[in-house]
Amino acid sequence: MTEKELYKVECEIEVAFSRLIGTLAIMQELKLYKDIRGKLSNLFKAIVSWGAKFQIERNLNFITKEELINIHHYIYLNYPGNETKLSDEILIWFEEIFRLNNILT
Repeated sequence: MTEKELYKVECEIEVAFSRLIGTLAIMQELKLYKDIRGKLSNLFKAIVSWGAKFQIERNLNFITKEELINIHHYIYLNYPGNETKLSDEILIWFEEIFRLNNILT
C-alpha cells in the first residue's frame, strides 16, 4: 500500500471516530436514553480516548483485548437504547473503524 493510500485510510478512520463520538454524544443528551446514560458516558469516554490515541499512534494496536471485548459486549449484546437509528449508527461506525484498521494492518 502506498503512503497516499495509507493516509486515505487513516483519514477515513478519523471520520468514523468522529461519527461514532458524535452519535454517542447526542444519545447522552436525549431523554430516551436517560436509563443508560451512565453506561453511554463510559462508552463515550473510552471511544474518545481511543480516537485521541489514534491521532498520535495512527493505528489501534494500543487497544487491549479486554477493552475491546468489554465494549464489543456492550455494543452488540446489550444493544444500547431504543432509538433504532442511533443505536444502529453506533454499530455501523464501530465496525467501520475496525474494518478500516484491518486495512492498515
